[in-house]
This record gives sequence, C-alpha cells and structure tokens, in this order.
Amino acid sequence: MSILDARLNNPALLLLPAAVLLAGIVACTEKQPEPGTAAGGAPQVCVNPAPIPANFDYPQPPGTIEKWVAAGDQARARTHGWYLWAALNSGAGEPVWRSWCTSTQAFAGNTPSPSPSPSPSASAAITAEDGTKLIGGMLAGPPTLPMRQRKFLNGSDPINFPVAPQYPLPAEVVKRYAKTQCIQGSGASAALADGPTFENNGDIMVAGVTYNQAAFDWIRGKGLYQTATLQGMLPKGSAQADIPAMPPQSIVLKPMMWPVPRGGFSALPVWDDQASDAGQYAGYEIQKMWPRAVAVTATPQAQVIPASVSFLHGVTMGGTPIGPNTYQRPQVVGTEQFYHYEPNLATMDACDRAILDASAYWAYGRMFQPGDQLVMIAMHMITKEQGAWTFQSVWWHDKPDQGPYAANRPNIPAGQAPGPWRHYLMTSTYGFPAVPRGTTWPVAYNPYIELAADHPIRTNCMNCHHRAAAPNGNSSYLAKPGPGALDIYQQSNPIFNGLLKVDSMWAISDRVPVPKNTPTPSPTTTSGPVGK
Repeated sequence: MSILDARLNNPALLLLPAAVLLAGIVACTEKQPEPGTAAGGAPQVCVNPAPIPANFDYPQPPGTIEKWVAAGDQARARTHGWYLWAALNSGAGEPVWRSWCTSTQAFAGNTPSPSPSPSPSASAAITAEDGTKLIGGMLAGPPTLPMRQRKFLNGSDPINFPVAPQYPLPAEVVKRYAKTQCIQGSGASAALADGPTFENNGDIMVAGVTYNQAAFDWIRGKGLYQTATLQGMLPKGSAQADIPAMPPQSIVLKPMMWPVPRGGFSALPVWDDQASDAGQYAGYEIQKMWPRAVAVTATPQAQVIPASVSFLHGVTMGGTPIGPNTYQRPQVVGTEQFYHYEPNLATMDACDRAILDASAYWAYGRMFQPGDQLVMIAMHMITKEQGAWTFQSVWWHDKPDQGPYAANRPNIPAGQAPGPWRHYLMTSTYGFPAVPRGTTWPVAYNPYIELAADHPIRTNCMNCHHRAAAPNGNSSYLAKPGPGALDIYQQSNPIFNGLLKVDSMWAISDRVPVPKNTPTPSPTTTSGPVGK
C-alpha cells in the first residue's frame, strides 16, 4: 500500500516530478482556461490545518501500539484504524483532512528532477494546436506517468505486472492546456503535471497526498524537500544513514476520488475480494475481475434506473482498446453514500482542472463540467504512533457490513462521527506477522489503489514503505534477490548500504532528486524484526 504507487511499465522512468506549478484561474465555463502564476510561482500553502478531534482513540500513548503488535491484538488495531477514519471525516463544514497541506505544497521550492526519456512515437499522426502529434484523437503513444515503479522479489508474482492499461491524454485535454505548464513533456512522453491540490495518478482516479500539521512542518522545517539537505545526509561508502525520524504526531494520507457527471451516472466497478489475480494485471479496468459496478449519481431519487452504465474511454492495453466496459442493470447509488463534494471550478488552478478533465473524459467521455462531483472511493492512512508507522486503507463498497474487511468497526454515535464513513471497508497492517513469530507479513492492499498500480494481490504496504530510500536512482533496495514483498526484514538490511533511509516516506525520495551515490553491494534476503 504505497503512498506513491506506480503505473509505470518502463523501469527507467522513476518520477515525473510535481514541480512548483503555475496557478491559474479557471472560469465556470467550458472555455479554455487562461494560464496564470501564483505569487512567487509557488502554490498557496494551506491555511489553518485542523487537528484530529478528541475522543477518536487518537493518539495512542507511546509504546501502546507496540504492545498490541507483540500481543497479536489485530482486532484492537483495526478498531483504532476505524476511529482514525471516522475522525478524518468529521469536522465542522468539511472533513478534517481537506484542510491539510498537499504534497505539492510540502515539496515546493526545490529543483525539479530530470524529465524521463520519451517513449517511441507512433506513426500516422495528426497535429494538435500545440504541435503535439495525435492519433485517433489521443496522444501518439502511451503517456509518461508520474509515479514510481517498484520492482522487487515477490515470490510467485512480479511486484509490477508488465502489461497494464495505458491512458493516453485525450486530444481535448491536450488542446485546452497546450499553452499552460499543465502538460509536461510532449508527444508520446507527455503527462499531466500535479496541481496544488490534485496529483496525476495516470488513470481515472483523482489522487492526492496530504500531510497533517506535524508532518508538513517537519518536512519544511528540516529542509527535507531540498536536494542539498538530503545530499548532506548521505552516508559514506557502504554505510547506512537515516533522515531525522518524523515526529510521533505525523499523519500522511492518500485520498482517491472518482468523477460523477451532473444529472447522469458514473459507472464505478466494485471489488468483491477475488482470491487470485492469476498472475495478471487485475485493476478495475479488467471486467472479469470486477464483474459488478454501481451507477453513481447525485440525484438517485430523480433518476430512472439505467439499463446499463459504461466507463473507460480512450484506454488501451497492449495496444488494443479495452473499453468502454458496460455493466447491465446496475444498482443505483447516490453520492451521499460517499464522502463527496463539488469542486469550485471558478477558483481552481489550471493544472488541478486538467486532472479533472482527463479523469472525466476517461470515465464518461467528456470533460469535467460545473455541477459534476467527486466521490472518494479509497484512502491510504498512515500514522507515526509507532516507530514503524501504522498502516490502514479504506475503500467504498455497496455491502460495507459483509466480509472480513468490515470487522471491528466501532459503533460511534452519528452525532460524534457523521457522514458516510460506515460505507467503506478497511484493511490494516501494523507489523503483525502472518503467523505468530513468523517471517512474513500478511497480504494487505487496497483494491482500487494497488491493483490499478500494476501490483498483484499478494503485497503488503509496510514492506514496501520500509524500503523508501535515497538516492532513488540506486535500485539495489528494490531489486532481486532482496527481501520478498511479504517478508519481514530489518532496517539494517544490506540492501540499504550506501543509502539514506527516509522513514517510509516515498514522497521524499520520489520528489527530491539526489545524485546517485557509489554503487551498493548486492542485496540479501536476510530477514528479522523490523526496527527503526
């Protein structure tokens, strides 16, 4: 369960950075937005981040969670995760987490990392307004996507399946944002830049990463967004080093949203906990793995139940179109069953709007319009209440009271925890081994986030996050024959020789370019207790 999960299929493409982005004013029309620049070229920092409210089981006293792990008390840990999820969606006027700072804001002000190499262009193209080559109304060839690919030993499965869907930028998006800095690269390598609020996930999901006050202040105050800071912390030779550990009050989130058209339906595939991915990509685009979908609408009472709903426009896999996917006689679900909101397009940054436009086009075949809404379908949540962090992740489901992922949900009074948090399922992993005193962690993944990031079902988020290190160009800590994707391994493992460990914060190693250090020794499969 990675805070910066991957959709890349080219291992040379480590990160297309969210640089300091130009801010723009987008009118509530379908006219092309005019580019603009925020003061100093940097996104406005969040104002008055709200704390987690009292009486939500957070924070736990030092040492408490470690005792749960030692005792194998997974039920207590899951209850704690549910309280955290409910707390994040409480608050007067808007959920707590929407007041927090974003990753673009946290890492503003550093030199962006180099742009990745372009993919080979296809032939037989036409030209868009900005000179970009287009084929069939789409960019010529798959776009470069702005996330990391993590490849390491994973038992019977690769950590990233080699064949996965590609989302070429729609021609309308290319034309609308050609004169802005919202499209990075050109032709086959073009991709959307992150905005101040949203991040380009390279697919339908509208992504974000947010930090509470403690985490944001630590990144900024310690200069962890600066290349020079990390360079100064690099170890010599084959030694290992660590950044200053994030404070115990830190919380980091990855919310994932889905677009819903005004006055219509959005098809949302529903995950029914398939036991196996059969060694192939199993994201929500694969209808045989996601055979059900609901029809999401803002006005369920006013709608006639549709005979069918479809999604996936302009998406390919292995060079062949894979959509639209059509679902017959879907259940109609109102947006009130999700955390949802209508974005203010009149004041939105152009690059945030570009992400919405591409998402809506891929989902229902047109750009995002005034009156369209966003619904939250998934969220990763990690807290620093123990040295190894706590990890929990939720996703929406139409049967939220069934199955193991509904277990241990507390009965919090609606007056204390209002909103639709009960409509979600949750997985969590705090470091409990799969069997008592075992050497592996259990499977823990979010179906919308991990599976759509080319990952197999058999993954564990702590295992992945504990590998986060800089420079990110050194791949020995990711590659074979290092620890498997479910293995428990020590933070002193030789895979980290010559590297700076970044306290499970992939965003630091992904967003802060650090020149490669000297080559590191071959990794080892040595396992043992996890420690910080």
